[in-house]
Amino acid sequence: MDAAIQRADAISHPHSQAYACYYACILQALRGEFLIAQSYAERCISLSEEHGFRQWRLARAVRGICMASLDRSPNALGEIRAALDEYRHAGYQLAITALLVLLCPRLLIDRDYEPALELIESGLAISTRNSERILEAELYRLKARVLIGRRGPDVEAVAQSLLEHALATARGQRAKALSFGPRQTLPRCASISNNASRRSIYLRRSMTPSPRASTREI
Repeated sequence: MDAAIQRADAISHPHSQAYACYYACILQALRGEFLIAQSYAERCISLSEEHGFRQWRLARAVRGICMASLDRSPNALGEIRAALDEYRHAGYQLAITALLVLLCPRLLIDRDYEPALELIESGLAISTRNSERILEAELYRLKARVLIGRRGPDVEAVAQSLLEHALATARGQRAKALSFGPRQTLPRCASISNNASRRSIYLRRSMTPSPRASTREI
């Protein structure tokens, strides 16, 4: 990623610079490096506004996600929704699932289960519609976490099935980083009872980020 940005800078090509910065901010946000991701997002936004790159204004959503993850600012969520709405209304359909995956953990921390589930279902529908399956495994894992938090009949069995599907999907895609989360939480899910305190412990532990992955793994 650094090499891509250096090359774009070397040839002084604004669109290549914005393109590289956008995916750099997505990558760093997925790794949990929100300060670094925010700096890349800020540069992408600046380039987009200067040169009129409408599609890369989506970096405003990444900046909002970083702000929400760092300080839980309520204004950040408004910026995220506004950026997503602008992007969709402009007719763009690709590169949305990564943002949905990044936004869900914040909603889960706040126990906003229904909005989180709505985002996940939207992401899975997008994956089916346009074959944007790069984060499909993570969407299934997040759905399991939402269902555990929301509770309901047979929730453990449903969540375990989702985690097994997430793991199989990640392995099928040879995505080592995405296989870690389901592999880590499957044993916990299998042992959860209807006891509220045990469920709470599970949810807190399942928020723990996966070990930082290399660019290749993601």
